Amino acid sequence: MSEVNDIKKYLIELGASKVGYADVDGLANEFIDLPNGISIVLKLPKQAMDMVKEEEYEEYWKCFHSQIDRITEIALKGEEYIKDLGYDAFALTMKRNECNMEKLLSILPYKTIATKSGLGWIGRSALFVTPEYGSAVCLGAILTDMPLDFDEPITDSECDECTNCQDACPVDAINPQKWNDRLNREDIIDIEACSTYIIDQYKAGLGCTKCMSECRLTQEYLKK
Repeated sequence: MSEVNDIKKYLIELGASKVGYADVDGLANEFIDLPNGISIVLKLPKQAMDMVKEEEYEEYWKCFHSQIDRITEIALKGEEYIKDLGYDAFALTMKRNECNMEKLLSILPYKTIATKSGLGWIGRSALFVTPEYGSAVCLGAILTDMPLDFDEPITDSECDECTNCQDACPVDAINPQKWNDRLNREDIIDIEACSTYIIDQYKAGLGCTKCMSECRLTQEYLKK
């Protein structure tokens, strides 16, 4: 499947940090009836974590949203690339995958496609975690009917006994239970406590990214 290799190579050349393929048949019906998912991971610049450490949240959010714009552009170009090959494709951008801020949940979570693509797992914090960059990533996706060689899904947490994010949470929203794909999100995090605090912080021009910045693998990424 040279076309499959070509689309992954193309997305990496556009700036994606990691790309994986997943079977999402039946999960995307609210958007479009496309059975295959391409997960796109974009690492956050290391200086973004410095901004969090220094509580320079205005600069951090500028940096973060610039990365969202970048991954959106990558996904849209990927959509066009696949359509030029004669297949259907739908870039799952933020505008198309509207997020409910109170529930901190998109219509089709990017994390679902990413774990099914084998690119990482869900941390205790309910954030997506990669072995290379920890939680310092943003996610995008493309849905398509293009045949793909699916990657091996990750179905269990690889956080081992690390509790950095749990210990750092200012509202004790993170439960001791480690993620696996048989659990509901509510089993690992009090999303109401988390979202209320995040929304209040955001309105005040601040932020709460301690679970991301204190992640052990995020810290290892920063030291590389």
